[in-house]
Amino acid sequence: MKVWMEHFVLGELMTNSFLVGVDEEVILIDPAVPAQEIADFINKRGLHLRFIANTHGHIDHIGGNDFFKRLFPEAKLVVSEQDLVYLDKPELNLSSELGRPYRSPFPDLLFNEEVSTLKLKEEEIKVYFTPGHTPGSVCFYFAARKWLFSGDALFAGSIGRTDLPGGSMRDLLESLERLFRDFDPDTEIFPGHGPFSTLAKERATNPFVLEYLNL
Repeated sequence: MKVWMEHFVLGELMTNSFLVGVDEEVILIDPAVPAQEIADFINKRGLHLRFIANTHGHIDHIGGNDFFKRLFPEAKLVVSEQDLVYLDKPELNLSSELGRPYRSPFPDLLFNEEVSTLKLKEEEIKVYFTPGHTPGSVCFYFAARKWLFSGDALFAGSIGRTDLPGGSMRDLLESLERLFRDFDPDTEIFPGHGPFSTLAKERATNPFVLEYLNL
């Protein structure tokens, strides 16, 4: 099996959207906007889109949900149970602030205590819960490559905002402490915005990690 990734920077907030595949089966992480370039990539290579997965419910991570669900109706749209309400409320998903109220289609699957993994072929994708930026923020972990898609929980040199609806600094710091404890230092970090990093680098240089976390 070959595990691979394609990276796209989308929308006015420069969101990192990712296609991650195991051979021809793929998951689309955080479709920020209706991106024809991603649809073309999938179709031209004969790929099978299995999941459209949101790390959390903000507009810059869910804005392409309806577009991709219409084009690939067999793909399962998935988000955490705690962030379900964000998908249907523009004041929570922040689309109303942009003057373009957006409501996502209802998900096919919800992440919760019973549903915390996805599978592409034989590759298990761990859904790692990191509340704080939103109540239902999650990361996706590919053990075969030590890839962690961290959404807006952890960035290169920064951490997620907690001053938006539903945010909690206490929850985010607890989430990040668990994240640094549970994953190897050489785990690669693919955040929702900005450059990529590793857990080791963030532990050693991220000013928010150094100031706030007890590691």
